[in-house]
Amino acid sequence: MSSPGPPPSRQRAKRGLLLAVLLVCLFSRGAYALYAVHAHPQRTVEGDTRSYTEPARALLEDHRFSRAPDDAQPEFVRTPGYPAFLAVTYRLFGESSTAVLLVQVALSTLTVLVVYRLAARMWSVSTALIAAVITTLEPLQNFSAGRMTTESLEALLLVVIAAVGFRVLGEEKPGLRRLALLGLAIAAATMVRPVTYYLPLLVVALLIGRTLRARSSRRDLARMLAALLAPLLVIVGGWQLRNHVQVDSWRFSAVEAKNLYRYRAAGVVAHEEGVSLERAQRRLDDRFGEIGDEEQGPYYARMYGDGVDIWTSEPAAAVQLTARGLFSEVMGVRVKAFGYVGSQPATGALELAAGALLVGFYLVFGYGLALVVRERRHLLAHGFVLAVAAYVLLASAGPEAFGGRGERFRAPVMPLLILYAARGVQQLVVRRRGDVPLSLSTTPE
Repeated sequence: MSSPGPPPSRQRAKRGLLLAVLLVCLFSRGAYALYAVHAHPQRTVEGDTRSYTEPARALLEDHRFSRAPDDAQPEFVRTPGYPAFLAVTYRLFGESSTAVLLVQVALSTLTVLVVYRLAARMWSVSTALIAAVITTLEPLQNFSAGRMTTESLEALLLVVIAAVGFRVLGEEKPGLRRLALLGLAIAAATMVRPVTYYLPLLVVALLIGRTLRARSSRRDLARMLAALLAPLLVIVGGWQLRNHVQVDSWRFSAVEAKNLYRYRAAGVVAHEEGVSLERAQRRLDDRFGEIGDEEQGPYYARMYGDGVDIWTSEPAAAVQLTARGLFSEVMGVRVKAFGYVGSQPATGALELAAGALLVGFYLVFGYGLALVVRERRHLLAHGFVLAVAAYVLLASAGPEAFGGRGERFRAPVMPLLILYAARGVQQLVVRRRGDVPLSLSTTPE
């Protein structure tokens, strides 16, 4: 006989707490964004913001995805996900940065709700409430919602991928609709940021491994893979077909070639010659030359090839630079956000305090992860969630993460890490109260 659930009054109290957390998130981040966009508008944009807003305006005005309005050149560096989001927002609310940021605030609040739902499915409502609170308080989520960049939207999509993937891999025989939804979520995330382009390979490998272990039929596996891959082939494959037709390239985006050449390869040059990354970039840019009349596809194909040659010519330097970039992603702390409210505390003290908080976060994350391993429940599903976070971090590790830029790459995966930190916090509270032994921590609340 199953144990009775919590009494209705307790359920209503927890729903009320969740609503309060969501409202705090919505209004605090909304106030932050409004203050930032009106008092410090230059700080709500990044150097590459214009590379998203101009294609968005082209979509809105010319109904085509080009570099800018009245520009016949097809856009190949940026994928259409975030520009399409901007174009829809412009269409609904006018060409307003304020509107974009407030919509992002709403989406970041939705991220908190999805984190709550996923944590409740993983463990308990109490853990889910802790996860929602931590996600609301996490600085990078607030900071990303107040900037016209892809991180806030990508964070939501990664959490959706994790939530659907956890259901898929936590069931003995997942439904085909849920697999199709997982493929759709990965496709949407890839159209926003190409970093998840190779993520379907991980899902395919996990599905094949589980099928072999369970000795399921090959027909079932084929149907599952077809459901997963169909949205990816239509959306991601369709975009690659567009690129082949318009820019003579089957690549998904030219940004891979640019990052490889201007950061990974330039990082190797800077490391070997003892010069700054910026100087190495200028040297490589001068050597490669402008695009001129050349088609974008062949031009960026040459850039990718040259980048691979330089990057692989010094494997020791490449590994070292990747490790440094990963460390910058994981351990970087942002201090310039304090300038939004007119506060400029001592940078050294602020960095020390922020770094200490980040280390504390990783400690409770590690404890939560250890509990998952100890409990041995849904290990494959948990492995998928953690692999998504690790994949995104590793794919972005390199010189592009140096100099404080790494936090932009960490921001979208923080909600996934928060899930396990919340589990650690919840069990620390349980142990302190002495309510139940740690070995009984899987009992739902």
